[in-house]
Amino acid sequence: MMTAAARPRRRIARSLGLALPLVVAVALAQPAYATPRDDNPGKGHGRPPATQPSQPPAAFDYTQVEGLTADRYGTVKENLELPMHDGTEVHIEVTRPADANGQPLDGEWPVILEASPYHGTLADREGMRILPEPRDEDGTSLGLTGYFAPKGYAVVMMDLRGTGLSDGCLDHLAANDAKDLKAVVEWAASQPWSNGRVGMTGHSYVGSTPSLAAAMNPDGLETIVPSAGMATMYDHQFQAGVPYFLQWAGPMEAYEQIALERDLPDGEHFGQKPEETGCGLPNSSLTAGEAQLSGQYTSWHGERDWRAGATAADIPVFMVHGVNDNAARVAGMDWFTQRGGRAGDKIWLGQWDHGSGCCPTRRGIQWTYALHAWFDKHLAQRDVATGPAAELFLSDGTFEGSRTGDRSQILNDSQWPPSTTSMLTLHPAADGTLDSTAPALPGSVSFTGDPSGFTDPQGTGGADFVSEPMAQDTVLAGKPLLDLVASVTAPRVHLIGTLYDESPEGDRRRISQFAINPELRVGVATPKPVVPGVLYEMQPPGFAMAHNLREGHRLTLRFTTSDPDKVPTFAVDPRVTIATGPGGTSLQVPVVDQPVLVDDTVPFHQDQPATAGPAQPEEQTSVTPALGGPARTPATVAYHEFEVQDGFDNAALLVSAVPSLDADIDLYLQRQNPDGTWSADLTSGGSSSLTEESLRYATPAPGRYRIEVHNWAGAPSTRVDLTLTYLNSAGEPG
Repeated sequence: MMTAAARPRRRIARSLGLALPLVVAVALAQPAYATPRDDNPGKGHGRPPATQPSQPPAAFDYTQVEGLTADRYGTVKENLELPMHDGTEVHIEVTRPADANGQPLDGEWPVILEASPYHGTLADREGMRILPEPRDEDGTSLGLTGYFAPKGYAVVMMDLRGTGLSDGCLDHLAANDAKDLKAVVEWAASQPWSNGRVGMTGHSYVGSTPSLAAAMNPDGLETIVPSAGMATMYDHQFQAGVPYFLQWAGPMEAYEQIALERDLPDGEHFGQKPEETGCGLPNSSLTAGEAQLSGQYTSWHGERDWRAGATAADIPVFMVHGVNDNAARVAGMDWFTQRGGRAGDKIWLGQWDHGSGCCPTRRGIQWTYALHAWFDKHLAQRDVATGPAAELFLSDGTFEGSRTGDRSQILNDSQWPPSTTSMLTLHPAADGTLDSTAPALPGSVSFTGDPSGFTDPQGTGGADFVSEPMAQDTVLAGKPLLDLVASVTAPRVHLIGTLYDESPEGDRRRISQFAINPELRVGVATPKPVVPGVLYEMQPPGFAMAHNLREGHRLTLRFTTSDPDKVPTFAVDPRVTIATGPGGTSLQVPVVDQPVLVDDTVPFHQDQPATAGPAQPEEQTSVTPALGGPARTPATVAYHEFEVQDGFDNAALLVSAVPSLDADIDLYLQRQNPDGTWSADLTSGGSSSLTEESLRYATPAPGRYRIEVHNWAGAPSTRVDLTLTYLNSAGEPG
């Protein structure tokens, strides 16, 4: 799900143009409302009927919400071990309001619950990952406990069974985890210090426990705020049978490695229940056998599929996800899309990635106040504004820039999918064009598939279909749909269709991606053999999108058998053929009719100046670690020291790294202490890309810093070129 598990796993184991307005008008009259099949995320191309939105005139600034709870109390923490349905004890920590002497105050407080497998190994028990801002004078995040408890909340931290200080065996979000979550929610709601209203939140794996809890319908659960989570382990591993890079292996062994750490010497659970060491191994997805190669949906996934219950949950949901998340892919929020714009729900859908080493949303202090307002309304029952029901954060520029926080505009709506979206059908043609008019004659385009797309998605063998330049800016928002008609010659190969925004200069930025193993064309739970050379009709599921396709830009649909987002386990095929023309391949993209966009100019930082000043100038340099290897040692790392200068409007620091040869580079940022020593890592970047890496750090204070460049997997003496870019409070580079 999740980068929090992916990084440790590696450490431990490793005419669309001139005629567009007319085309869109015609498309508006042809919506489809089919219901997807339960066992196939690509079957059924439809969505619920739409209602008209009400558009605010400007971006909603959450820092200006009135009537929010304020700091009034001290805090006190209590540690508990709660017995579950089978007698297994799970570890609970409760932080709640206290008087000046640190004694618990009488009162009935709203409750926030975080349930995590990472406590004590990869994460703290304060909720800093989901709420990194604000920070104290030392630069330490207040987290959920430090931010909400002084305002009159009880914050409950739960270690999932088999992790942290809890007993039992790692369950990978199956039935035991579900029962535990239901029990802890109902326990928290029934305590004398509770007002009976519980909300859950978290990011990544921790952002998946809220949807599981919602599916169990526990008494007292009033709302959930899942960030970059999912409701089924299948969406963690596969896109219609095609495995996601790194996350595919998470349920196989990476999460069990994390669970094992706590029982090893120096682990906080060491010696407490030695007989339970490694007892979660039988729950690994490896027990599904060959299906872990084909991508078939098996009983292992069925036991960890909570989509139906989460979709049906009769509570307000605040969904938070990034379309470019590289660890918990945006397909993980499809269960929320199936809620059909339920009244009371809310969504933040941004361009950001997983935010490893940084933050969950790239929205800075806006995220803090948005979460604050949501919990104040639904848990503390305050009459406060919570912003538009749907905010889609858009970004011009590069793929990497959008993933790390670039911003331009916001599309606000009354629901997700957007209420005025219609599907525009486009047809690939044998001449390589992509047009709203279907070719009159049958045709095809063939290519040779190979695994090189894992590192070079534009250089690998593929078939490209390119539209005419856009005649006007066009907002695409929703889930695109692909009807793929293709043949292959290999008995098993992955088909990947990537949708790009292509600039007038020819630069391409991914805006969605489809994928399927043709063996699963009937359904992910129903594999069928592939006959070489036979054309098959397939519906590969696509990633949700939110993008402003600018005037003069083109849409490009490129088919390959490998891509950096996917494990290239089955990428070799001497002849893949894409059928075009009548009955051939077609693409539907969600076009927002007459969108009302607002400039994204809200402040991201608590003390952001009213008028942006100049940021510090850009700096470029190179470093060369002597060796490569998974351990951070003097031989595998190299440093670059630099000064963040006073007198500049440095709202953010963006560090990008490009290795001279393909290499998996990790970045770490540290600050020099007054005594000359170096701090712990302030933030990090580790996406597992072999061609680039980046990190982002908000509001760097003046002082001396260093970038630690770790050659995790690359040839010895691989040079790494670094660019340090400072952004001012308006997002402008220095």
